[in-house]
Amino acid sequence: MKKKIWWIIGTSFIVIISVAFIFFSNTITANIPSKSSYAPTFKDWTIHFSKKMNPDTFTSETVTVKNNNNEQVDVSFKWNEDNTVLTLQAPNDGYNIDHTYMITVSAEVETVAGSQLDNTFTHSFTAVARIPNIKDNEQLMTLLNERMEQRKEMTVQQNDSSTEESSSGDAAMDTASSGEKASTTNVQVDGIDEGDIIKTDGEFVYFARESDVVITNANKDNSNVLSTISQESFRPAELYLHKDKLIMIGHKSEPIREQQSAKSGSVERFPLHRMQTSVLIYDVSDKNNPKEVREISFEGSLTASRLMDGHMYLIANQHPPYRILEEESIDTDVRPFVKDTAVSNEVKPLDYDSMYFFPESEDENFLLLGSIDLDNMDKKISMESYLGASNQMYMSKENIYIAVNKYNYQEKDENDAGESTTDIAIARPPANTEINQFKIDSGKITYNASTVVNGTLINQFAMDERNKTFRVATTKGDMWNEKEPSTNNLYTFDLQMNPIGKLEGLAKDERIYSVRFMEEVAYMVTFKQVDPLFVIDLKNPEKPAVLGKLKIPGFSNYLHPLDDNHVIGFGQNTKLVETKDEREPRVRINGLKISVFDVADPTNPKEEFSEIIGQGHSYTELNHNHNALYKHPEDNIFGFPATLFETKTVHKGDATYEEQSLVYEGAFLYNITPENGINVKDTITHQQKMEQMQHPKWESEIKRMVSVGNTLYTFSLSQMKVYDMSEEYVTQTVELPELKERY
Repeated sequence: MKKKIWWIIGTSFIVIISVAFIFFSNTITANIPSKSSYAPTFKDWTIHFSKKMNPDTFTSETVTVKNNNNEQVDVSFKWNEDNTVLTLQAPNDGYNIDHTYMITVSAEVETVAGSQLDNTFTHSFTAVARIPNIKDNEQLMTLLNERMEQRKEMTVQQNDSSTEESSSGDAAMDTASSGEKASTTNVQVDGIDEGDIIKTDGEFVYFARESDVVITNANKDNSNVLSTISQESFRPAELYLHKDKLIMIGHKSEPIREQQSAKSGSVERFPLHRMQTSVLIYDVSDKNNPKEVREISFEGSLTASRLMDGHMYLIANQHPPYRILEEESIDTDVRPFVKDTAVSNEVKPLDYDSMYFFPESEDENFLLLGSIDLDNMDKKISMESYLGASNQMYMSKENIYIAVNKYNYQEKDENDAGESTTDIAIARPPANTEINQFKIDSGKITYNASTVVNGTLINQFAMDERNKTFRVATTKGDMWNEKEPSTNNLYTFDLQMNPIGKLEGLAKDERIYSVRFMEEVAYMVTFKQVDPLFVIDLKNPEKPAVLGKLKIPGFSNYLHPLDDNHVIGFGQNTKLVETKDEREPRVRINGLKISVFDVADPTNPKEEFSEIIGQGHSYTELNHNHNALYKHPEDNIFGFPATLFETKTVHKGDATYEEQSLVYEGAFLYNITPENGINVKDTITHQQKMEQMQHPKWESEIKRMVSVGNTLYTFSLSQMKVYDMSEEYVTQTVELPELKERY
């Protein structure tokens, strides 16, 4: 009897599901993906239908756009190939700013089979300026709630799209008061400083550890620790020097405003804690007694910073408190809050006059752009917010470029056009990149123009501006997707972000690992199984063209110019391993690699010299952070920290695998010249008894090195070592204060 009951229940369930499927599969719906209540004046609206429609039934009577006086606006229709997407093209003169319009699609429109739309579709929107101000809290909440709903739809199916950071930079030069030249941070653009965990002015060194900053003198073998700067809730991430000021940028865990909680019983899907960035400015004229003179803290996580001509530029993202927003009973100000002790200890939200939104964006984050005049310490930080986001940042002498991933939203798979049973937008990996350009002038930041490019950027070095031309390199697609294989592209624009030229379709099935733009040429490294180095001619920005390419094992994570005819590639060595169950050999990392490329003949680039360091998963921070590269200010001496392993093949029964063991951790110094190639100068370590270790001690891992004259200073969390580069030996070891961990 029980079996019969269960059989009846199961059969009924199947029938109900079948009926529901038939019902929903026959529904005919219309939807505007990522629709917004605000739109630019020349917005073209795309309406997606769940079935193939009959365009003959779409007329000026069944599809209308009316203003708030109920007057019909003249729009034109444009269909896609299978008649599932209708684009309503804006009027020739655009929509009127601050006027409200209603889009209506009558239920009388029909599919190709003659069925009508289930319900009349409507959408109301207000036309706004290109980059409008956020007027008040009501408008802000409307925008956030709309975009949060879109985010929920987006996460129905979200595939991660990750990229490995890679980069290269030019080492700037500084001169100490003693007359000896000091090394400085390896940067992308000469004259524009970047934050790093170490800085030197040629007489003193400032080193940021996990919870403090150590100040030492750089007095050869008479060097010592002078002082330590530490705050209970502050963790430094970047340092800058400007005259007698030390600027520390990092994370401060103590909130600048009272934290609110969602009501009891609510579903907590996102963290409530607001990320917070703090800029602490110290007067270090007395190195033994540094004094804090200013604190600037704001809600948001730092994307990037730069320092040029006494003005510091900050780019950050702030995520609104989702859980609080979902509780209607909670009254909270979702604007980013800012504290600047130059004017007050009071914490205040950004003024609406300083808040804007990109009408075409679906992002619900706040993009924060700030500037600090370091030569006028009484002047308040200038900060603006845009409802958008930032993934990569590049800065030239005149402009800041913010790159934002644009996700590919679609209602259905293209292979199932017209057969979709849902109107939920699906998120794919980021397909394109929006680039927003902001002009800079003595600390003033002003939005200027935007564009969208096919594909995504590997890092900041994928962007460049020279000779009034903006250049950008991208990877489109996924190199492991056989149906839509990846390709690599290069685009050029004028400084109003109007397209000039393009080069598309390079290196099918591969992705970009590093890019380096020079005056009239670009070097691009792509990879899947071997490393193609492309040399691209940019003399005519209207017609970028490949001059030559070179394929070699391994890949370069970043490229660094050696001279006019040679480029250094730092990256990984690889080997191909045949496997029984796979059609193609597997690529396996096998140590670090340095290459010197001869590009004197750009049509025939050559790998003139190469050096393999270590085996297996040997690694260096340099492969994902160009600031880790040391360059002597006068000689062709390069250095970087690295951890090396060696491998051996093990056979156990039917299993064959590789084991790796630690060989060395420390700083590697190389003489690299076009004439003599790559030669090890020396190695320096802070580790002890490495032969007994499986992994290096974290507190003894070398993080950075700087030099003054021919004296090199290497830093780990526990020590500073002084190295005579002429005599090639360590002259002094200085123990750093014990690091106090704070959680």
